[in-house]
This record gives sequence, structure tokens and C-alpha cells, in this order.
Amino acid sequence: MLLQTLVPVLLAVLAYRALTLPDNDDPAGPWAVTLAIPLASAGIFWAIPYGKKQYWHDLWAFHSPRIPYLDLSGDGNRGVPFMATLPGQSPLLGLGLWLAGWPCTLGALGVSFWGIHHVLTTPVKSSTDGLFILLAPMGVAIFNRSRKLFLLGRRHLGMVIAEKKFFRPGTYVLYLRSFEDDKKRTELQDQLWPRGGLPHPDRLTGGTIGLVMSSRDEEEHIADALSPVGQLIAVGAPGEILPFAGAVRMYLPKEAWKQPVRELMEKSRLVTLSLGSSTGTVWELSEAMRILPPQRLLLMMPGAMGQEEYDKIREDVEQSLRDLPGSERNRTWGNSFPPSLPDYPQEKPENNPVTGLIHFSADWDPTFTRTPLKSLPWQNLFTQLTRGLRPAFRQLASHEDRTGRRFG
Repeated sequence: MLLQTLVPVLLAVLAYRALTLPDNDDPAGPWAVTLAIPLASAGIFWAIPYGKKQYWHDLWAFHSPRIPYLDLSGDGNRGVPFMATLPGQSPLLGLGLWLAGWPCTLGALGVSFWGIHHVLTTPVKSSTDGLFILLAPMGVAIFNRSRKLFLLGRRHLGMVIAEKKFFRPGTYVLYLRSFEDDKKRTELQDQLWPRGGLPHPDRLTGGTIGLVMSSRDEEEHIADALSPVGQLIAVGAPGEILPFAGAVRMYLPKEAWKQPVRELMEKSRLVTLSLGSSTGTVWELSEAMRILPPQRLLLMMPGAMGQEEYDKIREDVEQSLRDLPGSERNRTWGNSFPPSLPDYPQEKPENNPVTGLIHFSADWDPTFTRTPLKSLPWQNLFTQLTRGLRPAFRQLASHEDRTGRRFG
């Protein structure tokens, strides 16, 4: 937190010094201006998302304050190792990659600025001098590749919990999704202009805006957006050798996962599920609707999901709930039997990681809230999600105030 606070100030100071040091006639003047502009922009772009996250987190001060999500002193937990390490995971390598990311990205920027400085201040006398103009795009390309070192480092540093018994009930957000979504959500996202899919300028700059604005992947944005409620946790794919960045992970046997997932649902403060048509994901959605109060269920619609797939999920879930015997039905359903998903949105934006969010009222009335496509440098998946999460968070807070419970 201290680093994130000081970096914008430091960059602003460096930008000021770069502008004030050279004299008007100094040939280094253009170089100073070229350096000062990105430094100042980086400071601003770093401060904006940090400020947004702090504001969002402080805005939702639930009446039941956050407490540590790990219970290390409960019965059977004291003195027991609670962390695990996957075969391909190395915290030491993760730290090294994270540290290496800084000289690589800053060195790439230096190469770009050197090329720009030479072109602006030195007359082109030969074809060799003209090659300096290539240093700018070359440096930016290296810069974009280098920021992936930070992401890979965070994957090696990711936390893996040995058993579900260490999770304190009512303190975490359970993230359910198809395992196939993990690889899609671990890429650093390029920005797109809304309607038409034209490349955002960030594509042309090699992702420089993306780094100073956000070097985080989709799952990390989801974790940030849901952080006012609790720590995001997820069950990792069987056989995974390196955890993905974002959620704290635990792993379950391939053939005996349903009962542990059911227990995690029952003790979670919020269950967030990314819609998918796989058998496991449909079961998870049906089970969540069967055992949870509606205020504790939040659904995300992926941007790549078409109407045919969505309608199939809707039909499968309704049929699964309709076939339940009366003793296994959710007592909150009332006259809403079986509860249903809303209609497919008619104007679904393209090229959006998450099209919208679905939350339910106390009587299981579904509401679809669209998430707008990011188009400005300081907009990303986090800012998209915060717009749709407000009504869901308000309902959750009201439910907890009324019941006095953090789960169930």
C-alpha cells in the first residue's frame, strides 16, 4: 500500500525535474519533455485505479466487518500446516520473476525514449541514424512482453490452502466456473473500442497503458471487485501444477468433489458463478439455487456466450430443479418454483469479458445488469464489475442486517 501511494508522487517529482533541469537552448530539452510526459501519465494512471479500489472497498463497509478468512486456531487446525505447494510452483522463482519485471520494463522504456530522443535531436545523416526510429516500437514491444513477468511471478506466489477446514465460515467468496475458463481469464487483456471491435490505442502501444493502468488478469479484477465481501477462493483443476493468479485455491479429488463444494457453498458469504454449459458447472448452479438464499448468489455471463448456449443452460437448470423431491427444495422458493434465469439480453456487447451480472431478489426474481465495454485507459474489468455489483451488494447487506448471519 505504501509503495502504491509513493509511486505516483515519485513519478510526478521526476517529471517535474525532467522539465525544469534543461535550459531552453539545451538540446536535451526534447528528451526531457519526452521523458516527463510518460512519467507524469504513469503517475496519474497508477493513482487512478488504486484510488478507485480503495474507494470501492471503503464504500461497502458491511455492518458485519471483514475478519480473517483463515481459521488457524480452531479445533484440529492449531499447529497443522495450512499451506500447500503445487509441483510447478516456486515462491523463490515467483519473487525473482516479480523483481526481474521491473528492470525489464523500465529498460524497455529507456530503449524507446533513447530512440525517440535521438530522432528528435539528431539530424538524419545516414541510413544508420534512421534505424534509431525502430528503437521506439521495439522497446514498447519488449515492455509489453516484460509485464507478463509480473503475472507469472504472482502465479508462483499464489496461495494454495491444504484443506477446506481452514476457511472460516462467512468470510469468503466462493468462485465457481468451468476449469476451461481459467486459461482464458489469466491473460492480460487488450482494450477494445465499444461496438465494432477496433483496436484500442493500447494495442498500438504494446500495452503500455495496460501496465500503468492494470497489470492484472481477469480473475484478479474479479477478486478486487468482490473484495468488500471477502477473499475470493476457488477450487483448482485436478492435476494443475501452477495456480492461476486471483483467487486463493484449494484442490479436491477428481471423483469426490461435489460434497466438499456443497459445504463450501453453504459456508460462503457469497457464491459467484461464471455461467457455462459443462455438466459440472450446471450442477453447481442448480445446487447453489437449491441450498442458498437468493441474496448470496451472483452469476456472471461471459461475453462469448451466445443465446443458444444460454437457453440450454437455463432449460437444464430448470429441469434439474423441477425434478427435485419436495424435501430437497429450497424453502425460500415460495411461489417462484422453480426459480429461473432471466431472458437472454437482446443487445449484448461484443468483445466483453463479462457481458453482465445476474442477481436475485428475496423472492428469486432475477435481474440482469449489463457491464459496459471498457473504452477509456482507466477502465478495465474491475470498473465494469463495480457498476453491476452495487444492487447485488445492497441486497446482501440488507439480508445480513435482517438475519444477523454472515452465511446461510
